[in-house]
Amino acid sequence: MTRTAAEDQQAWNRYWTRWAAEYDEHQLSRLSLPGEREAWSRAFGDTLPPGTREVLDLGTGSGNVALLLAADGYDVTGIDLSPGMLAQARTKLERHPHPPTFLEADVADPPFPHGSMDAIVSRYLLWTLRDAPTALRRWHELLRPGGVLVAIDGQWFEPEDDGGAAPATPRQAHFAEAYDEEAVDQLAFARAGVERICAAWGEAGFVEVRADPLPELLELDRVHGVAPGHSPQLLHRFSARRAG
Repeated sequence: MTRTAAEDQQAWNRYWTRWAAEYDEHQLSRLSLPGEREAWSRAFGDTLPPGTREVLDLGTGSGNVALLLAADGYDVTGIDLSPGMLAQARTKLERHPHPPTFLEADVADPPFPHGSMDAIVSRYLLWTLRDAPTALRRWHELLRPGGVLVAIDGQWFEPEDDGGAAPATPRQAHFAEAYDEEAVDQLAFARAGVERICAAWGEAGFVEVRADPLPELLELDRVHGVAPGHSPQLLHRFSARRAG
């Protein structure tokens, strides 16, 4: 029997909540290493126009991108559907000089008025989108004229992925269960290349769509290592704006 989209989303939420602490531990260990915070701050900050104030971080997870941008002076709201991830994010608010706000909400339909954001950002989110065209159109509506959309992501699933080796850890096994072939087939960007993603952004109404490789982050992955089950890969920063 084919699963519903709601059932898949619940399975994904359970996965990210179950492994939130382990995920965040790896993220924080990486951010503590030389050059990491600065590189990620540049990766996003270099694309945010002067005057940017209100920033929405989609799929904020354990909040580290939102916290970085908030430390740079932006007013940041991070949203996610994983209670476990949001719990990790909120533990960091008390010691933050300019704390972001974290809300449980669906990135495909963020609960904010049209034209309320100067910028929308995400990291490692694009591949998870259930209905990418609808989500992109909604994000376009949320931006003020001239506002920017910035997403950093990689090619996590090969175009002809045959499943590879058997999962080596309980977390990898859980991931393979939550994101099985049926689930991944519903995710338009999971196996999409750069050109396809850029085309979808243009179809949603964005202008000046581009995808820039980020070799600095690849080099940091090679030097500092990556999470179990991953290998260093070249990330791209997708960016575009709403015409003003």
